[in-house]
Amino acid sequence: MEPDAVELAPPGAFLSHASEDKPDFVEPLARELRNRGVEAWLDKWEIRPGDSLVRRLFDEGIAMTDAVVAVVSPHSVDKPWVREELDAAAVARVNGESLLIPVRLDGVPMPAPLKHIVWITADRTPEGVVHTAQEIADTLHGHNPKPAVGPLPAYARVAAIAPGLNAADTVVLGETIQEALRTNEMMLLSWAAVKSRVKDAGLSAEQVEESLHLLDELGYVDVTLRSSGAHDYHLTGKGYQAGISTVLPQVEEHRRAVIAELVNNQPTGRAVINNLAARTETPPLVVEQILKGLQDRGLLSYSRYMGNSSVLHSVSPTLRRLLG
Repeated sequence: MEPDAVELAPPGAFLSHASEDKPDFVEPLARELRNRGVEAWLDKWEIRPGDSLVRRLFDEGIAMTDAVVAVVSPHSVDKPWVREELDAAAVARVNGESLLIPVRLDGVPMPAPLKHIVWITADRTPEGVVHTAQEIADTLHGHNPKPAVGPLPAYARVAAIAPGLNAADTVVLGETIQEALRTNEMMLLSWAAVKSRVKDAGLSAEQVEESLHLLDELGYVDVTLRSSGAHDYHLTGKGYQAGISTVLPQVEEHRRAVIAELVNNQPTGRAVINNLAARTETPPLVVEQILKGLQDRGLLSYSRYMGNSSVLHSVSPTLRRLLG
């Protein structure tokens, strides 16, 4: 059984002011504060005939509240009684006993003791009263107006995949590889398609252009840069190798499946790449890069011709050992 909720006492605010400011500003402010859960201490409501002014104002008013709201106006700035209240509030603030919240009316110059404290500039209007009350209530209730931090943009949640690349570069390279997988080509890719997708990840136009230049410099892509934009956009072998495992985490499983087919069920005909892709459910571009890697190591020989035609010439007996 859940325990009963404990009702917390409302914070208190003592309103230090000149009587001339009471009708049109201070009393409406006190009412608005009370509407917002603040126990506003106003002399008109608290002091009765026969009361000791010193005891009621200083011992029970200023000393017992969480904040002193000093309403500074042309009427109050030079009044001795208000000065006494302000001095007591300043001491309480220094001792950490309460807050001191200045409210400035009519553009009056602030007294020296208040110049180093952030004040509220208010208007003698209903809107000014409401605004001031809300600021004071937010302060006393501990409300922080700072907006909450939203979720990270998609690109910032991506880990860099290679030395010299940041998260933005990784997103651009990853989307380039995705475009290559989609078209089964690494040459003459659509930069417009890649650019559109990386912007959806939250990258600015400046970030995209910077990443494009960097990837080209480091040899991950090959692009002709002109004033009108990027032309002849290619993914390099270096770029493919750097990012394929991020785009296709199962790439090593695909590699082993392709090698198993080459060893145990060697394909024939003039569509070897598509044949192996269908058998192993591997993207054709990935199959071709696997074959290129094996051919570079002398483990097989194949050729690719125009029109997606591909022929396997030979497979080395040592290829079987790669399955171990």
